[in-house]
Amino acid sequence: MDRLLLLLNSAYLGLGAFFSFFVAPTLFRVLSKEQAGSVVQRVFPVYFYIGLAVSFLTLLLGLRVGKLVALLALVNLSLHALHLFYVLPTVHSLKGVDQSAFAKWHGISMGLNLLSLSLTFLLCALLLRK
Repeated sequence: MDRLLLLLNSAYLGLGAFFSFFVAPTLFRVLSKEQAGSVVQRVFPVYFYIGLAVSFLTLLLGLRVGKLVALLALVNLSLHALHLFYVLPTVHSLKGVDQSAFAKWHGISMGLNLLSLSLTFLLCALLLRK
């Protein structure tokens, strides 16, 4: 059980780190801002749905592993749901309409993503100790 959770969370951590710190910045360097934004806008929901699924499975299976693992998974699940169902639609609705509000919500989105990746890293560290 611990190894499966470690595999799921470490795979998601790798995916998130690769996309957030390499793919997205590279897209914005290589493509026009509009093209890169269009690609990222299509990829982010898939990325956060994967995070939602991994967090949900970690919560369900983590209840058998320990309360701290389950609690961190619940927080991560909440962050992914917030991101998917509130933050991303808000960012999308502000794009091209209100640049100042878009920048604010984009920053919130980046912060939530970093927090979620940090929690996933912590989950991996906890699972490695089991």
